[in-house]
Amino acid sequence: MEHSDTRTHVVVELYETEKSYVEALEILVKKYLQPLKSPENAALLDAYLVDEIFYQVPAILNVHQVFLEQLRRRLEQWDLQQKVGDVFLEVFTKPAVMDTYMSFISNLKKAKETIKTAASSRPAFAKFLDAMARDHKGKLSLDNLLIKPVQKFPSYKLLIQRLIKHTDQSHPDHKLLLEAQKQIHDLLEFINCTEKESLEYELQQQTLRDLEQMIEGLSNLVTADRLFIKHEMVTMPSAQGTIKDRALFLFNDTLLITSVKRRTGTIKKPMPTYQSTIASQMEGNKYKLLMRMSLADLDIIKAKDENVRRIINEVEKLREDVNTLTLISDHVAALHTQHAQLEELVRDMLHSLNRQLSERQNSDGQLCCMEITLNTANGPENLTIIFSKPDKRNQWEEIINDVKQKLCLYGHERPPPEFLSPVPIRKTRAGLQFTCAAPTLPPPGQSPDVWVCNSDGYVGQVCVLTLTPKLEVTSCNGVCNARILCVACVPPAPALTRQQTVDVPSTSSLSSTSSVKPGISISDPDDSCKNVRLDSSSSSDEEDDGSSSETQDAQSERSQDSARLLHCLARTLTPSHSKSLSTPHTGQNIQVHPVMKSSSNPAVDKQAMGISAGTLSSPASRQSSEDNATTANQPTMWLGTEDGCIHVYNCMDNIRIKKNKVKLQHNSGVHSIVFVEGKVFVALGNGDLVVYCRDIDGSWTERSTISVGTGSTPVSSMLLSGGKLWCATHASIKIINPHTLQVDETFQISSETKPISHMAVAGVTIWLSLHNAAQLRCYNTNTREQLAEINITPQVSKMLHGCDDIIRQHKAACLRVTALLAHRDMLWVGTSAGVLLTAPLLNAPNARTGVFTVPQLTGVTYGHTGHVRFLTIVENPVSTKQPPKSTQTSLKTKALSRRSANAEKLQKQAETGQTNKETLVISGGDGYEDFRSSTMTEDAGREDSTNHLLLWRV
Repeated sequence: MEHSDTRTHVVVELYETEKSYVEALEILVKKYLQPLKSPENAALLDAYLVDEIFYQVPAILNVHQVFLEQLRRRLEQWDLQQKVGDVFLEVFTKPAVMDTYMSFISNLKKAKETIKTAASSRPAFAKFLDAMARDHKGKLSLDNLLIKPVQKFPSYKLLIQRLIKHTDQSHPDHKLLLEAQKQIHDLLEFINCTEKESLEYELQQQTLRDLEQMIEGLSNLVTADRLFIKHEMVTMPSAQGTIKDRALFLFNDTLLITSVKRRTGTIKKPMPTYQSTIASQMEGNKYKLLMRMSLADLDIIKAKDENVRRIINEVEKLREDVNTLTLISDHVAALHTQHAQLEELVRDMLHSLNRQLSERQNSDGQLCCMEITLNTANGPENLTIIFSKPDKRNQWEEIINDVKQKLCLYGHERPPPEFLSPVPIRKTRAGLQFTCAAPTLPPPGQSPDVWVCNSDGYVGQVCVLTLTPKLEVTSCNGVCNARILCVACVPPAPALTRQQTVDVPSTSSLSSTSSVKPGISISDPDDSCKNVRLDSSSSSDEEDDGSSSETQDAQSERSQDSARLLHCLARTLTPSHSKSLSTPHTGQNIQVHPVMKSSSNPAVDKQAMGISAGTLSSPASRQSSEDNATTANQPTMWLGTEDGCIHVYNCMDNIRIKKNKVKLQHNSGVHSIVFVEGKVFVALGNGDLVVYCRDIDGSWTERSTISVGTGSTPVSSMLLSGGKLWCATHASIKIINPHTLQVDETFQISSETKPISHMAVAGVTIWLSLHNAAQLRCYNTNTREQLAEINITPQVSKMLHGCDDIIRQHKAACLRVTALLAHRDMLWVGTSAGVLLTAPLLNAPNARTGVFTVPQLTGVTYGHTGHVRFLTIVENPVSTKQPPKSTQTSLKTKALSRRSANAEKLQKQAETGQTNKETLVISGGDGYEDFRSSTMTEDAGREDSTNHLLLWRV
């Protein structure tokens, strides 16, 4: 009873506080808003200013009038089992409520400033405010009443906590109150975050206004998207050879250089009434604008002098020694035995090293200098800026490069890629190099793995990169004795196909299926035992790890499977089965691909890829059709090798211990694998395109071969655009209809002898590069018109400016595009120099002018020491409660993102427990390079030969 009494008192208190809150809101509407909007008081304040002050107040009043009425009804019918948690949920889970409060809080500061300005400039309005405050029973001013919505939700939180404390777990209201507590907590977090971001944004705007007022000659500084970042007192040499005091002011798009003089006499410009932090720091000096430069036109010249590099290296070593001795000093002080002499020795050494470090930093002025070049209309102009300490110089170089990178790529509208980390892949054999990579297809809500292939020409190895709980290479294992040239993920069969498998007793009617999706199996021997070969760990010596441990039953079963497979292959080899297939769309005969090499001791793995003895057409096999349908419903990874073999694994297989695999043998190297419209297209080195289709039971069978190129002009790249398969062969592109398997069109890229090496599609544009060339070309996929040609050499040379002259010249001499990736509105370019370039993509010419704007390539800060071997993307599920952070989002954008439609979207996601997906771009290549660094250390070059994966969040 004590619980019940207390619970009743808390509900009554909730009702009373809610009633008081509604009365305060009614005063705002009835005593302030409505009188000020009436015609007789029109002279007090303009109508638009009244709306600005009381923005969203009527909407908030409507919400809480409903809530108060619901509470009143519950109290009128109160008993010990009555509930109130559902009332909270009914009112405060509506997206409109969140939207209303977000908008009100974002506008609150502006409303208060409007009140203050209007009261100081309009005496009649000030008198009206005073009269209303005196009439209020609590003598509360308009400002005090407007703050009440901000204070309301913390009181809700406390009252709900008390209700939960005094509500038994068996009470029907207990679970509802817990849910209401969570909703109120989430809403309170949104409110607090919005309030904080709104305040931060306003402080940034105030800082810009202060700077504009205090720097003579400065105007048009205040814009919605401009952010002040940092300022610094420096010196700069003048044309007369003297050293002048200067000040730097860095923004997210601009750098200002001003003169500095001590403030004396009268102040010409009035100081701001409300100073920001920067204004209070500057008030002792006078500043006059000398230069205003866009960061897009500014570049930092990296130090190339060997003496400077040597000095930097020495300073770094001295710092390391100082840190080491500091640790030693701490350990010595902890000794229990007599250690006075040792302590004195360490102290003397530490003092000596600190003195050397200080002298070296102070005496070597070159460490404090930063050379910048400014691209002007009259050509490049060089400037020298001298900082007080080397640390400050290094800090400014890093900040400018970071801000410039974000500005050049994305302006203010989009967050740039966030570099996550380099992941080294240690070589288990000398000479291993990356060749390709692809993500797996995980179960819903789980993170995919990334299969990274590398080879040395003799073995093919797969390294598995996991994304959660942390970025980690979990295994690296050899899978074949040939170079892996390509890898692709093939999704599982659709649900309809799996259902048909149970209903159809025979697999002989293959021609009745028109479109299907991924698995692999041996089909009916009368139809399709064409080129499928299955290997297990017992079929080759070099792959046999533990086959001797198999049970006798398993060996017997494998023997039966092998006998059936040999029978299948024997029948396939007879002339009566070497017939062609006729496609229903074209009526043309497409010659079936010749039978591939068979294993001397083929064995069937009953689990790999959903293959079982039941796949073969026999009475025993038909009994296991349901099991086969289940196991075939797995996404698979297809690995194509230089010796013409395709190795197929289930995505969920542990490749480290899963030795058994399906092999599809061809008579030429596998250059590319693409999944399109339920089919797998395999490009071979002899110019053929082999097509695999789904069987009626959801497993795979090779269906036809299309002659696209020749042995000297094979298909070098394939991609899907507009529902068609684009195949690059030499200097032309053949467009294939994936349904009819016919070449619909062929168009020539150029008359050059260089073949196409890479392609990437973005909207109605396709980007491609030529073999051993440093140019990119862009074509319209509809008109086949060439839109642009871009030389990557200038941007790559710019990124390599700080490298050794010999290295730079060597990389420039053999520069070429080695990887292409188009994702959303961004093009990624990998180069032989290890430099990665990006460009914002415009998917089509301007609709009004018809002119295609050529995108500007920009170097990425991080890259590889050697070639970029591949680029790939992977989508990783993330919780909505912990969204991925962007590295640069304007404060205004962050504040606005919590309003209106976004607030509704966030609320719906919270209700349904949805997850977002973050997109990662992965680059694989030789070594790892930070192109911002102008320093040379003894570690430089140590990791050049180590393969690295670099990851960005986009």
